[in-house]
Amino acid sequence: MKCLKWIAMFGLMAILLTAVADDAFAQRRGGGGQPRQLPAGFKPFLEVSATYGSMWGGNIDLSYGFESRKIRTGTGPSMGFALAYNLHPMQAIEVSYTRQEGSLDLDYKGLRTLTDMSVNFWQIGSTRYLAPGKVKPFVLMSLGATYFSPSEGTFLLDEGDPDTLVHTQTQTKFSFNLGVGIKSYFGKAEKIGIRATFKVMPTLYNTWGGMYFGSGGGGLTISGNAIWQWEAAAGLTIKFGT
Repeated sequence: MKCLKWIAMFGLMAILLTAVADDAFAQRRGGGGQPRQLPAGFKPFLEVSATYGSMWGGNIDLSYGFESRKIRTGTGPSMGFALAYNLHPMQAIEVSYTRQEGSLDLDYKGLRTLTDMSVNFWQIGSTRYLAPGKVKPFVLMSLGATYFSPSEGTFLLDEGDPDTLVHTQTQTKFSFNLGVGIKSYFGKAEKIGIRATFKVMPTLYNTWGGMYFGSGGGGLTISGNAIWQWEAAAGLTIKFGT
């Protein structure tokens, strides 16, 4: 059942992103309703980026008896890879993977680490460039999933109380990314450049959602509490096929 749930979710994402790509190709429609042509001399191309940075934030409030505790995803280094298909000078569809090597921490009467944990983001979305040229600022939005992988399966919330033993396991949750960034290319050919981004990366837990249809149209809703994480990263980007 979990597998079917994620297949359905990624299917809906594919439908939404197809609409984004279609809109990027389409011109503002006039009387003839003809799609726009790409600028003269432009050919769609692939771009590969690799980045390294830092990720921080992310906490969940817990209630244990009458006391409140907070679980945090610890600050740690992150690395990422992105494959972008630039279908227009001002638009790209991007698939990305980001991994943080961090920890799962307990914030209660001080901060202590419960276990090491990796946080993995798989995302697919749209990048919108704000200006053409060698230096290109951009905004991005993507949808996908986050995979939490703690290295240990059990830990004590209270080291002096064996009744506070907690069992944990890997978790996969729906997530999305919002970000801003800049690409700057070198040389006349502009094949290689640098990329820097700042992203907000919320992951939903206790998630629920649904689809609705009616005479006024339809829609998709996804709701839940969020684990908010942030990432600042920079690295190289290489163009292929230009």
